[in-house]
Amino acid sequence: MIASMALSACGGGDENEPTKVAAKVNKDEITVQQVNQAMQRLSNVAEAQVKQAQKQVLDRLVDQQLLVQQAIEKKLDRDPKVIASIEASRRQVLAQAYIQQVMGGAAKGSEEAVKDFYEEHPELFQERRIYRFAQLAIAAQGDKQQAIRAKLEELDRQAHKGRILVQLAEWLREENLQFRATQNTQAAEQLPIEALPRYHQMKAGDLLFQPGPQGVVVSQLTASQTQPLNEEQARPFIEQFLQNKERLKLSEDEMKRLRAAAKIEYVGDFATLQQAQPGGSQGSASDPWGAPQPADQPAAGPGPASEDDKD
Repeated sequence: MIASMALSACGGGDENEPTKVAAKVNKDEITVQQVNQAMQRLSNVAEAQVKQAQKQVLDRLVDQQLLVQQAIEKKLDRDPKVIASIEASRRQVLAQAYIQQVMGGAAKGSEEAVKDFYEEHPELFQERRIYRFAQLAIAAQGDKQQAIRAKLEELDRQAHKGRILVQLAEWLREENLQFRATQNTQAAEQLPIEALPRYHQMKAGDLLFQPGPQGVVVSQLTASQTQPLNEEQARPFIEQFLQNKERLKLSEDEMKRLRAAAKIEYVGDFATLQQAQPGGSQGSASDPWGAPQPADQPAAGPGPASEDDKD
């Protein structure tokens, strides 16, 4: 919920912007503000392409308005399902606006906090590494996952580690299990911070077994490269990371405060559901391959991220 709320707030602009018209569609108007808001949701638009992007955005808004007009003409705005969806969107926008206001008070990390963070996480900075994994994403559940793990343990006992995934792929074909092979490159800051010390100790050939609800990802470290960051290079990333962390804390504290002050009563089956505790298997220190899956976990911390390299 916090992640969905923590979207960037729309930027400022000309105070008369809401009244400026970008296009008229029959009797309705599309404002410059609507265009700018849609533009803010785009990323990495080169300056030379801004005008073309604005045209495309406006064309989509025109198409959208035409469809809205038809929906109203067909009285779909009175359909109970549509009304419920509109109300859900309204609730989300209001909740997002409030949590953005709460998180707006988050300050950047102090000089001391930045220095401490830098010194406490050498694996992110002084000893920062770029990791390259060969991976097999396998569609398997339940007992099949245990069978895959047993086969992986068998293959890991051999001296030549370079053929483990090749041999595992051959076995998966024999077992009629679907899988996809990829190459994945990730910097230290893209990995889950709680598992980063473990990744930092990995050597070429080491394996990760990462089960999930619908399947398993088997990863093997094929190579790594040290790319350190000094404190000055790391400072803007650390400041942003600490500010984001403070924003999250502010939002969590506010949710705790609101829940503590409110009278909340769960009814019927939902009262029973509240008694259930969330569970799930986690990696442990005794598990040789139990590190969390890199692609599905939150980033460990600040730093210039590397792009995935997938086959």
